[in-house]
Amino acid sequence: MAGIALAILAAVYLLPTPEGLPPEGMRMIGIALIAALFWSTEVVPIPVTALLIIFLQSTLGVLPLNTSLGSIAHPVNSLIFVGFVLSAGLEKFGLDRQISVSIIKIAGRNVRKLLFAMMAIVAVLSMWMSNTSTVALVVPIVLSMLAVSKGDNPNMKRAFLIGIAYAGTIGGIATPVGTPPNPITIGFLNEMAGINVSFLDWIMIGMPFTLILLPLAWLTLILMYPPEVKEIDIPDEALVLEETQHKKSDIRRFGFIFATIVILWVAESFMPVPANWLYLVAIGGSIAMCLPIIGVLSWKELSREVNWGVLILIGGGLAMGTGLKESGVIDWLVNNYLLQLGNVSTPVLIIIVAGVTSLSIMFFCSITATSTAFVPLAITLAIELNANPLIVAAAAGIASSFAYLLPANTPPNAIAYASGHFTTKDMMKAGIILLALSIVVFVVISQLLWPLIF
Repeated sequence: MAGIALAILAAVYLLPTPEGLPPEGMRMIGIALIAALFWSTEVVPIPVTALLIIFLQSTLGVLPLNTSLGSIAHPVNSLIFVGFVLSAGLEKFGLDRQISVSIIKIAGRNVRKLLFAMMAIVAVLSMWMSNTSTVALVVPIVLSMLAVSKGDNPNMKRAFLIGIAYAGTIGGIATPVGTPPNPITIGFLNEMAGINVSFLDWIMIGMPFTLILLPLAWLTLILMYPPEVKEIDIPDEALVLEETQHKKSDIRRFGFIFATIVILWVAESFMPVPANWLYLVAIGGSIAMCLPIIGVLSWKELSREVNWGVLILIGGGLAMGTGLKESGVIDWLVNNYLLQLGNVSTPVLIIIVAGVTSLSIMFFCSITATSTAFVPLAITLAIELNANPLIVAAAAGIASSFAYLLPANTPPNAIAYASGHFTTKDMMKAGIILLALSIVVFVVISQLLWPLIF
């Protein structure tokens, strides 16, 4: 891979620069190709590739080091960080497991109802905490239930494990903190199009997808892999909750800070607030969680939950988006290729953007990398074609979360796949159907619902 990377760098210097593309744009294309190669093969850890982008941009004269490196401290990362903070609190006080077990008790033993209930709780938790952590939490509970079922029941096992992975992805679409492509899209819309998307704005953008796609995913799995039995026995030990060792006052304080963060985010849509309110609340809420007396988390507890690699990855992805824009690559691509689309209708444009973006996940193997590559491209394309940048950017941002096809596309898929109860072919068969349905849902929501809201 190192040899291929060197060959790419040699090519961008030796090959003639296409007409209309600045020399630094040619070098930026080489950097993007190397990043795509390394991200898709994971020859080095994904965060290291993000740092490589920053390093190459500076050494090859595409962007100043301060500009590239500053992407790691982009306000977007404050949303990702507070997501880790909330996840650490839910896990510390056992609230995540308590919610999961409660749903199981309510759902009963009917396999189809239980599958939907488990997918629903994963989706709800994934709105506020890492979908990777959520899926990692729920998969052992599901496996313990499947272990006591009579017979092999391969279809039931496929439906449950693939369903849990899909639910984590779908739930993350609903809130700005649910999954990295959401804040990345919000950040690029603000920087490139001057469009401010509030917390409640994104809820109105993303929540309809979660509400519609979750039952569609459940129905797809039920039809593709109909369960062999109607009811399942659940072991009592799987539903036993250990008595908490934490003070009730600590749990109440966590709940109060959690609720305050959400209320302040929503307040942006109803009252005048300072600029960058979404990010300021995220930073303030993170601080409050760790303050003496008021807070409930120690830095050690929080550090165990924070995935610093994700923050670096997002910074590197944002640096690549900035590099593609500032070096003239995006404008060159739009003017020389994408404008050939002509005066296509917005629904057709959405289908193209969402389809290309979602399929590109197979090569990037990272929803964060995919969104940082395609969202700025989509915004520029929308501006040039006089389409609504919000709708087209959301097409790229939300489609970056349509990681349904391969186990390697996203960590929740990989965690579910590790159970050994389904193959790559099994996931792809259901994923292709759900991907097509997701694009149709996007067109319907963006054309029928969004005009009533925005």
